[in-house]
Amino acid sequence: MQLQSANVKDYFSQTSAEADTDPLCCCEYRDRNDDRNHILACCCNCVDADESFDSFISGRPISVEKQRGMLLTFQDRLRIPWRGGAKQITVDNVLPVVLLVSLQLLAALDFYCSLVIFTFIPVLLAYLKRFLGRVLPKTKFFSLWLFWSGIYLLILFESTVPLLELLPEENAAFVLLMSLSFFCFYKTNQKATLNYVNQTPYKEEQLANGDSQTAILISDREDSDEGDGRLACQTCRRYVPPRTYHCKVCATCIVKQDHHSVWLNCCVGRANHRFFLVGCFCSLLALWLFANLSLTSVCHPTPIFTLFGVTVMLPDDCTDIYFQYDVALCFTGAVYALLMSLFILISLLKQSCLISRGLTGTEWQRGEHINRRNCLFNWKLFCMGQ
Repeated sequence: MQLQSANVKDYFSQTSAEADTDPLCCCEYRDRNDDRNHILACCCNCVDADESFDSFISGRPISVEKQRGMLLTFQDRLRIPWRGGAKQITVDNVLPVVLLVSLQLLAALDFYCSLVIFTFIPVLLAYLKRFLGRVLPKTKFFSLWLFWSGIYLLILFESTVPLLELLPEENAAFVLLMSLSFFCFYKTNQKATLNYVNQTPYKEEQLANGDSQTAILISDREDSDEGDGRLACQTCRRYVPPRTYHCKVCATCIVKQDHHSVWLNCCVGRANHRFFLVGCFCSLLALWLFANLSLTSVCHPTPIFTLFGVTVMLPDDCTDIYFQYDVALCFTGAVYALLMSLFILISLLKQSCLISRGLTGTEWQRGEHINRRNCLFNWKLFCMGQ
């Protein structure tokens, strides 16, 4: 009897092993637990979703682990049939372009839709920033939202705005500014790794107790960047230069960290701060130029003044824009560009004030409000990358 049961177990184990070695069909995949699964089982029960729903019904808070589990399960099951196994479609890559295009198309229906959509977009992005910051901090959602926003405005400008009413120089200026902003933001993301600190770990007995999110001073240093004092990061267990702070999202210490940009999915520090500032400035000019050229093309323009032989105009009457859908789509694109430019302008003003005082955004948040020399000298150090 025991011999028979052993043979049965061997048979089933051999069968399961053969099943695991079989190639995946176009609708099968390996889930995050390395189990063989089928895309038609996407509606099966999710333990995290069931427990979260029970907590919601009973009025209890839903833990971050359950939220993360639901998001990972949904992302793991979002797949399309493909040769050799179903391919995964990440939410970060699909959701930004779907949301952006859908909201823009809805906003062009009428005035009230535009009012609701452009009030809803900042609220939505603020909520997603708070939610994903807790559940999925290293997300690409916001960087792809920024990228697809630029692509959408560029396509809209070249296809919808009446180019016959624009000068070739105006079209070339917009494309050039948009290309420069893309290039600077790309370089900002590319050079972000140069801000990482990679040094020999120090011994634990050399470290005093302190905050796990900051770097602690080991030897005295001056306020200038040329000081040779060194810091000890309790999280990384490494010696770091002065004015270096640990980033939770990047999981490393950043030299002269200003902030972690969710829109570029990287930290802004000493190596890429200048590219970030130039990118913001170019994108601000590109958005203002797009809004002005679009509004003066679809609305009734009125001349304001002449600059270097070019007449600068502003829209005068935009009451009849919703009678034609493509004109309304161009108008809502201009409003969206102005909305984006508002937040970029606020960021630029904040950056200018901090650089003038010789501070970084992280130092300002930590309360280290110490003016380092004068404004011109601080800008000189910033332009030199120090």
